[in-house]
Amino acid sequence: MGGSTTQATGFVQTEMRKAAMALHTRDQAKEGQQQAQKPLAKWEPTRKGYLQFLVDSRHVYGAVEEIVGERAELATLKNTGLERTVALDKDIAWFLSDEGGCQPTTPTEAATGYAAELKRLSTPAFICHFYNYYFAHTAGGRMIGKQMSDMLLDGRVLEFYKWDGDVKELLDAARQHIDAMAASWTQDERDACLAQTAASFKGGGGLMASLRS
Repeated sequence: MGGSTTQATGFVQTEMRKAAMALHTRDQAKEGQQQAQKPLAKWEPTRKGYLQFLVDSRHVYGAVEEIVGERAELATLKNTGLERTVALDKDIAWFLSDEGGCQPTTPTEAATGYAAELKRLSTPAFICHFYNYYFAHTAGGRMIGKQMSDMLLDGRVLEFYKWDGDVKELLDAARQHIDAMAASWTQDERDACLAQTAASFKGGGGLMASLRS
């Protein structure tokens, strides 16, 4: 969840990071504690499957942005620059164009179920998903995007993997807002956030099924 040469401080870089590292594989992070998974090189993705992944991602990111927009306590997390729905709309439109050559599709049950679950969560619990989902896309997600680009799109880089500005700085700013928010939480609220770590990994990871075959 982001490395640094200085001593980690704040809720995100200490408690949230520790919870996440317990679930990372050793090929994802040197502190990972889980066995490595099937390498990307052995996946057998298709354009149709990649479009499905993008449609699913759009559905979940849309839910995340909707939740942030509706909850006053999340006002500092509006317009962070990490938002992905506009970029995904452009990419999906390209896939459905003559050049992209794909047919329309709808979100899978994995995507609709995850989005619905996010809307039911308390704010501290939601924050775990918010940060881990955005962070995963800027880290391993970009690596997957490069692989899909090379395997399926003749090197075309999708808008999904582009940000206005330095994405590390965008993440750092979001992290600071979360740390400020968490500073006023009770221990129960902090625990509620950390308890969602596995669910956040499962929710985001579940969308990648369409990429593997």
